[in-house]
Amino acid sequence: MALQVNSAMVRNGALKGIKVTLELGKIVVPTTIVVTVLRASGVLDAVAATCAPLMGLFGLSGDAALVLISGYFVNLYAATGSILALGLAPREITILAIMLGFAHSLLVEIAVSRRAGSPIPAILSLRLGASLCAGLIFGRML
Repeated sequence: MALQVNSAMVRNGALKGIKVTLELGKIVVPTTIVVTVLRASGVLDAVAATCAPLMGLFGLSGDAALVLISGYFVNLYAATGSILALGLAPREITILAIMLGFAHSLLVEIAVSRRAGSPIPAILSLRLGASLCAGLIFGRML
């Protein structure tokens, strides 16, 4: 049986697509603007210089710390906005994506885990530990 596409399906899909785009834009656009302002003001350079030794363990530049912080504490869309504004190399984006795949949106997910009755220290340690170990491994492999 073939799927029959009609105008109502196309209209419904387009409306849902626009809605999702607007929702993501609420996070990505402001994050990109904030990161751009931080870079222009010199604040980002100071943060990057401070974080560079730690980020070097993962084969990342100091700028990548902002991506990790926004991904760990806000969400993946904030991390995406940071990546867009920073113009990181594909290698760094790949390492960050792997790390954030293990641990992202931690504040929200800790609250969800608490409501589910999970042991927060264990969950947090496991997720951050996996993220950092993956960063160490892939930072050396890529």
